[in-house]
Amino acid sequence: MLSRQRLLAAALSAFLLVATLVGLSGPAQAADDEPHIYGYVTGKTRADKKHKATTVAASTMTVRLFRSDADDTGWTYLREVKVKSSGIYDVATDGAGRYHLQLVDSRPSYDVDSWARIPDVPVDVTADGAVQNVTARIGGALYGTIKAAGKKAPASLVRAISDTGQIYEVVTDRQGKYALGGLPLDNYRVYAYDGKKRRVGASKLVRAVTSLSFRGASFNLKTRPSAYRGFLRLGGRLATKAVTVTAVNNRTHEYWVQKIEGGALSLRGLTAGSYTLTVPGAGGYFGTTVQLAAVKAGQTRPVDVNLSTRAGTFTGTVVDATSGNPIPNVSIRLKDAKGVTQQELTASAAGTFTIGGTLRAQTGVTIEIFAYDKIGEYFYDARTFSGLSIVDNQTLDLNTISGDTTTGGAKVIKLARTPSTPAPVTPAPATRLPTTTVPGVTTSDVPSADVPASTMPSGS
Repeated sequence: MLSRQRLLAAALSAFLLVATLVGLSGPAQAADDEPHIYGYVTGKTRADKKHKATTVAASTMTVRLFRSDADDTGWTYLREVKVKSSGIYDVATDGAGRYHLQLVDSRPSYDVDSWARIPDVPVDVTADGAVQNVTARIGGALYGTIKAAGKKAPASLVRAISDTGQIYEVVTDRQGKYALGGLPLDNYRVYAYDGKKRRVGASKLVRAVTSLSFRGASFNLKTRPSAYRGFLRLGGRLATKAVTVTAVNNRTHEYWVQKIEGGALSLRGLTAGSYTLTVPGAGGYFGTTVQLAAVKAGQTRPVDVNLSTRAGTFTGTVVDATSGNPIPNVSIRLKDAKGVTQQELTASAAGTFTIGGTLRAQTGVTIEIFAYDKIGEYFYDARTFSGLSIVDNQTLDLNTISGDTTTGGAKVIKLARTPSTPAPVTPAPATRLPTTTVPGVTTSDVPSADVPASTMPSGS
């Protein structure tokens, strides 16, 4: 089935995508004059004894747009649109090039008539745009009942992971029943988690889930859960802000996602085994991956994670080479070793700046100091510091590197005045959103009441 690395990548990709969608870094907006991708999204309804399958508009689908990387090995999320009642969609691009569409049904996960997710539709866009029609299929469905020590387990989580790393989730109703629809053709490893974390159990493999099929997978969870309890520290101090961590069982490949608040690192409801814990960067410290000691059924082990490595930074003070006065609001741009702009900011009113705090240690970093337009009465020549090294946990003073000195001996960065109006400086492209492989997450859909009987196959 899935390797631990693939599953962990799927889980992390899920968080990067959800973080993008909820606004940690808002989706990029396209200019009105950029080319568009448009077309129809249609599919056939479910046939029964009274009605034949008919082609209808798949109007509950959402189309997500991703820009392909230069080597077409990764995607960058841009924006999304909903399919109209007519089945037409129209999404603006960021210009000619290779894009990927992902289509997902916006109906609840327990709707067994949901369209199956379409994870990748590659589209080559010209200056005139592109037409791309898409055919949707009703997905397969899983159903069953979750029990904990023989008793019905309401509000339990059911998670299905396909061979290709796609992740689907749903929560059981008050009777412990669930239905999980919209599944593309694939094999699925199914896990069940007692909502009250009283019992755990082994996963089940459901092979060849096909379009329109119903496959049963019920669980009676009997084993006492394991847990880790301890602390998350940043630079030796308890983390004060919320941090979301991911724990992956090294044998079963199950993963747990937990929001850590106030530095209290608590992972409960786990199956026995050893775990890989991934902690993202927080508070200016780089994240880390930790191998946790194995836990037995019902055992709680202590854990203490400390993020101790900060990204290096650069500081400086920029002054007018003629007057020696600080130049406020001058722009500072940081490029990595590949020449990609990672950060851009403006100096303070006193001409001071600190830039960095995002890159791992590397050589070949470049700092550009320039003015887009006149500052005060003057234009200024740009200065570039190339071949710099950024070092973890260190701050490098560019004033010292510059070699410029004032009469008082204080080292500063001087920008010379430009005698004539300079050519405009090209703005750096916006920092890209996290690049991922084909995203594969469906967030949990919690029914407010029992799963409607009409959504359950006969005999359930």
